[in-house]
Amino acid sequence: MIFTVFGIAILAIVGFWLFGGVVLRIAGIVFVFVGLVSLVTLANPAALLMGVIGLVMWLAGHWHFALRHHEYKSPLAQRIFLQVLSPRYDPTRHWGTPVVSQSPEPERGNFPEPPARPDGSSPVEGDSG
Repeated sequence: MIFTVFGIAILAIVGFWLFGGVVLRIAGIVFVFVGLVSLVTLANPAALLMGVIGLVMWLAGHWHFALRHHEYKSPLAQRIFLQVLSPRYDPTRHWGTPVVSQSPEPERGNFPEPPARPDGSSPVEGDSG
């Protein structure tokens, strides 16, 4: 029985890690949309709470994505997180590793001369084909 509980817990954790950000963002958008429609059509003040919960779910989904991929999914979420949260809670925290080429970058403008033609003329001078 205990192995079944551990197995289900492991599957739930892995599932949340893989699909949690997407599920939270989509559910958050649905909650906001339904809350706004209910607020406009029925004038129900409880719909405002549903919209706020949807916004929090949408932000949690973006935070989860940023934690997993070390970058933000949308510029709006990045702006909200960087302005409202302290840098301690930034899920990216500059963890990304820059990709740097090991070979030196060629200098611009220093191109090698093209090989000379068999008759000794340069292919650039008076190129008559």
